[in-house]
Amino acid sequence: MISFQAKQLTSIYDSLMDSVPDYSRFFTVDELYNHSRTVALNHTSFVQYQNIGYSQNGEAIPMLTMGNGSKSLLLYACPHPNEPIGSLLIDFLLNALIDYPQLLLTYTWHLIPCVDPDGTRLNEGWFSGPFTIRNYARNFYRPRTEEQVEWTFPITYKNYSWTTPSNETQALMYAIRLIQPDFVYGLHNSGFGGMYYYISQPLFDIFPQLERLPSSLGLFLAKGEAEAPWVIRYESAIFSPLSLPSAYDYYEKYTHSDPVTMMSGGGTSFDYLEEIGLNKTIFLMAELPYFQSPMVKNDTIIPNVTRRDVLLQGLDKDNESNAILMDLLTQIKPAMTFNSSFYRASRSLLELYNTTAASRRQAVLNDNSTLVPATVASQADALYISVFYKMLIASMLDRAIIWQMEQPSADRKLLENARIELESHLDDWINDIEQNLPYTPIRIRNLVQAQLGAMLIVLQKVGR
Repeated sequence: MISFQAKQLTSIYDSLMDSVPDYSRFFTVDELYNHSRTVALNHTSFVQYQNIGYSQNGEAIPMLTMGNGSKSLLLYACPHPNEPIGSLLIDFLLNALIDYPQLLLTYTWHLIPCVDPDGTRLNEGWFSGPFTIRNYARNFYRPRTEEQVEWTFPITYKNYSWTTPSNETQALMYAIRLIQPDFVYGLHNSGFGGMYYYISQPLFDIFPQLERLPSSLGLFLAKGEAEAPWVIRYESAIFSPLSLPSAYDYYEKYTHSDPVTMMSGGGTSFDYLEEIGLNKTIFLMAELPYFQSPMVKNDTIIPNVTRRDVLLQGLDKDNESNAILMDLLTQIKPAMTFNSSFYRASRSLLELYNTTAASRRQAVLNDNSTLVPATVASQADALYISVFYKMLIASMLDRAIIWQMEQPSADRKLLENARIELESHLDDWINDIEQNLPYTPIRIRNLVQAQLGAMLIVLQKVGR
């Protein structure tokens, strides 16, 4: 017999998907929070609005609770502040759940419209377009690992320990403990590539639906390299969640380095669920890019080339760009008196890569799974999409220099010369991507539909 829950989801799936608006831009933090307050004020009988904590800058972080179903769902948006797709999904759900009250009978919804307001505000410069990799990079911000929501959950594993969660992480920890959710949806998204998933349980019977979802919306399923080599691949583009213990074990197995030296920050929200005994909670992330290229879905084998070959070539490119950026860091260090979030983030990420580069190469050489044939998709990931993400770090360094130049008594001559050099390298890296990886921006509506569709597919399994 099909459950009431499954019947309801089946009956409203198409209409929910069709009712997603055709967004032309992403919403600002103020817009998200204002809409949340308006919904709560207009529906006091069944919408609860509460602050679950405060950001580093002292801004309240709200959570809305709707419905009284037996299964508790937690959705949190902007876990990294350059990832606003989920904020539109939550903004949409605030209205859609009122229009589809069946969902309020089956589930209790806990919605966090933006868990990192401080960082999200630093990304708002690209939220209205134009949607190109150049404009995205120019206005990009992502905190250093030690300040991120998703990577500062307290954790102790073997010889590594992290005990200082960020303010925003503490807010999310409070929400998880309060709710004891049956389902957690971390509304992450990527930047460039194809769609892929992280899920805490190998729910093989629904994986075909997840694999078909991207193509139904004009997106590509990512068939290249996994984001991290230590995740378990359940199916094509469907993986076990990222976690600190898995990373530690990988480096312990495949390198001669102390894994502690490869770690930074703390655990993930998935790690925290495990830490507090919520092992049956289904955890999901549906990673979506803003920009896609058909090369990311091309699983054609490249003759006489292994994954190891392309991964090592990618590491060579990374090392080259990192050497350039580390040299620039050294040049500007005497002038960088303003410890901005951009400077902390770019410096920390570049230094971490610099200290772990040799061990990363060692891991590729020691891992025999890298000896399988390379595909066009894996080559695109290793040689060009990796450049995209390094280019974003370089762009944050550029923003750090700009902020420093606005300070009194700034060494403008030194900083201007550094910017000229950095801008030249940024142009080279962007040209490398544009010439070798033709891309198109994805319609925002389709991205929100993809996150919604993934959730509806997985909700079939919640509470089973």
